Amino acid sequence: MTHYDQKDLEKEIFEQTLRCSKCRMCVSMCPTYEGWLTQSSVGRLLAINLHFKYGLGSEEELSKLLFSCTTCRRCQERCKALATGVTPTDTIIKARQLLVKRAQARERKES
Repeated sequence: MTHYDQKDLEKEIFEQTLRCSKCRMCVSMCPTYEGWLTQSSVGRLLAINLHFKYGLGSEEELSKLLFSCTTCRRCQERCKALATGVTPTDTIIKARQLLVKRAQARERKES
């Protein structure tokens, strides 16, 4: 992935996180939700936004959070039914890919 491709992916992910209205309609249907907002897609999208925009949290913490998502797409179906245009599961998957690409780039630099 070139630097340009990575920037495009970051922009796409960031734009999707901003589209989320944080209505929390996805929270109750998330199989990983156990009381913490970050255990739902709205919380994960918020964490992605805060990490990429403000550098909050480590990539390791964000990675754990994103890889705890089962990608069942229940949230995505809810967003689709509400006609929000938000694709939380796809955004989470793309953010995972970006984190993996960044880790691979760091490993290449170190070796």
